[in-house]
Amino acid sequence: SLLADQYKSDIYELKVLPKPIILDFDINLDYPAYTGKRDEMVSKNGDLIVPVGTEISWLFYTKNTEEIYMRFQETGITLNKNESNTFKYINKFYQSQNYSINSSNEFLKNSDSLMYTINVIPDLYPTILIEEYRDSILDRYLYFKGVIKDDYGFDMLTFNYEVKNESDVTSQPITDQLEFSKSANPQQIFHYFDIVDLNMKAGDEVEYYFEIWDNDRIHGSKSSKSQVMTFKLPDLNDINKQRDESNKDIKDEMEEAIKETQQLQKDIEKLTKKMVDKKELNWEDRQQIQSLLDKQKELQEKIESIKEENEEKALREQQFKEVNEEIIDKQRQLEELFDKLMQDEELKKLFDELQELLEEVDKDQVNEMLEKMKMSNEELEKMLDRNLELFKQLEFESKLEETIEKLNQLSEKQDKLSEETLDKKNEEESLKSEQEDIQKEFEKLSKDLEDLEKMNEELEDPNNFDKMEEEQESVNEDMEESQNSLDKNQRKKASKSQKDASQKMQEMSESLLSMQQEMVEEGMGEDIDALRDILENLIQLSFDQEDLIEKVNNVNLNDPQYIDLIQEQKKITDDLEMVEDSLFALSKRQIMIEPFITKEINLINQNIEKSINYLNNRQTSQAGSRQQHAMTSINNLALMLAETLNQMMQSMQQGSCNGSCKNGKPKPGSGSSSMKSMRQLQEQLNKQIESLKAGKKDNGKKEGGKKSNSGQGMSEQLARMAAQQEAIRNQMGKFSEQLNKEGQFGASKEIKKIMSEMEKTETDLVNKMVTQETLLRQKEILTRLLKSENAELEREKEEKRESTEAYDQDFRNPEKYLEYKRQELNEVELLKTMPPSLKPFYKSKVNQYFYKFEELLD
Repeated sequence: SLLADQYKSDIYELKVLPKPIILDFDINLDYPAYTGKRDEMVSKNGDLIVPVGTEISWLFYTKNTEEIYMRFQETGITLNKNESNTFKYINKFYQSQNYSINSSNEFLKNSDSLMYTINVIPDLYPTILIEEYRDSILDRYLYFKGVIKDDYGFDMLTFNYEVKNESDVTSQPITDQLEFSKSANPQQIFHYFDIVDLNMKAGDEVEYYFEIWDNDRIHGSKSSKSQVMTFKLPDLNDINKQRDESNKDIKDEMEEAIKETQQLQKDIEKLTKKMVDKKELNWEDRQQIQSLLDKQKELQEKIESIKEENEEKALREQQFKEVNEEIIDKQRQLEELFDKLMQDEELKKLFDELQELLEEVDKDQVNEMLEKMKMSNEELEKMLDRNLELFKQLEFESKLEETIEKLNQLSEKQDKLSEETLDKKNEEESLKSEQEDIQKEFEKLSKDLEDLEKMNEELEDPNNFDKMEEEQESVNEDMEESQNSLDKNQRKKASKSQKDASQKMQEMSESLLSMQQEMVEEGMGEDIDALRDILENLIQLSFDQEDLIEKVNNVNLNDPQYIDLIQEQKKITDDLEMVEDSLFALSKRQIMIEPFITKEINLINQNIEKSINYLNNRQTSQAGSRQQHAMTSINNLALMLAETLNQMMQSMQQGSCNGSCKNGKPKPGSGSSSMKSMRQLQEQLNKQIESLKAGKKDNGKKEGGKKSNSGQGMSEQLARMAAQQEAIRNQMGKFSEQLNKEGQFGASKEIKKIMSEMEKTETDLVNKMVTQETLLRQKEILTRLLKSENAELEREKEEKRESTEAYDQDFRNPEKYLEYKRQELNEVELLKTMPPSLKPFYKSKVNQYFYKFEELLD
């Protein structure tokens, strides 16, 4: 108006246009693609940091706005009104990008824009770090400890493994899903794996690794693998080599311990003589006694080390190798002998008392204690010597059992190669290579037989062992002949030589098995006779000692016959010394004799020696008391030996115990070892008959169709087999009689049926009529023997139950340990609880702190 007045021009109407305005907007984040704990997203003025796949929704509050444009990467999107002056937009984001917001209305189309960024964090692969630990003794136990970590969370943890054999044949991969906490991030994991569950054979290999999967629901769970780890079972040669080395170390250490014991006795005797003329102990004497105590302690520690090494050796051998039950039982008994050797409470008490006497400086008591210490070491020396001899005997028996098994396997391998040689599909080079391998294995077996001979010679009472040099030479000749025939492409001749070699190796195995059984039976018979003689002598000495006690009680000290009584006591001492030597020699051969006989003999010797001293000093009452103690110990020893004799006689009758009995009763399962041995003999006989039947078909005619002149050799083999079958049947008859005496008529009836079938086989063999019916009958006999063996095992489990004293045992259960670690981990997770208001940077720092803190604790 003023302007109009001033310039006197036209009047214009001014209009104010409504400008589009975005008053405010809310952003809502939703991430359905992920599970588990998430970090808070950073949001400031519309700038966002979100995980991939996050769904974002905007709600705009506007004024004077008709339209809103959102621009993503040059793509404009027009938003529709949700309500009056409100706009909403929803979208999922998989990559980072910028965006801008423009508002407009009918009056103003190009207003200023708001610029923001969306930073999408990609889902990374999870990480896994695994450490493997192995048991120092049992290699089959594998322990794992590791850490898993991810940026968002986990879905699954697996342990994967597959087995490969020596022929590189791989088994089907196996996947085990492991339990763990899906929310804890990062976290420690623990796992335990027992190789024995895979039923692997010596030389097999297993590969294994861990795999962790994250919880990515957009692109699918991603996984990361740990390093691939392998475990290879040692082959039988490695196992046997390691066992032989351990055996040699144990024998050397035991021999050294025996020498140290002998030297310790000499030192004690020397010190005792030195102190005779002294009125009291000086500082030097106390130091020498202390030195003896230190040496005694070192000796005890060495014996403990030998015991542990022996146990570890047995565990290592048995974890990957099948060992005969009787050998395992004898090994266990030997371990018990070592335990009793180390659990001598009297010796420990003696050391403590001697230590106290050193401080009190009592010369007389110290001399007495040193004398007791010397006698205890003599007892220890004898027990060590006995354990060493039993260890050597056990080593020989184990090696012999192993050699018999090797011969059987090698015979089967040679027999199989004989059949393959006749098949023209097999290449000659392959057959030659297999034959060379068999020859090399037989050379190793010949070396085993030489080692057996050396082991037998090292025994104080060697067994009647023959390494069969002529048979070895004959087998080598057959294998050489087969190799030459293969070189000349004479397959039938090569196959026959291979068949002969296989048969001779089988005969060697049977000879060794028979030799083994004869060793046990003859040794048991001789030991029974020796023990019976010792027992009779002990009983007679007990009567003699009783008569002498009565004479001493009634004699006058001035009677000239008094000197004769002293001589009688010395004669009893001499006789007891002979009994002691015989019994000690017997205990070295027979593990059934308990070690407390040595302690009882020492008590007898101590009491008789003191009784002679009292008699010389005319102290008849004290002498009579000591004689009474000696007679009681003699009676106790006789009673113990009578029980042992009863055990050995039962074992001899059953033909089953072979030194594995204890407390007068066979162990569960050992009573049926006679049935087991008969079954094994029958199994070997069946193989011979089958081989003979197959050989008869192949070798009935010579080349060109002419008949063979081997009828005489065939007749000898059939006669030998008939004799073997008769021997098994007779053994079954004795076993049946024993079952009848025990009232087990049902089992005896079944055995008589088996014997009847065996008799039919004998008739066929004598008449040279080995038919298919004969082979089927033999299979039926073997099946019935197996059923009888299992039935005998069940009867023993039911009837041979014993009550045992409860004692604490420390069971190493990895599952309980791992469960404990899981619970511990859950409790630690409670400590890690953090306020949700923490920003991601600080949350990461807290996680790192807890993780490093656990590492420091480990």
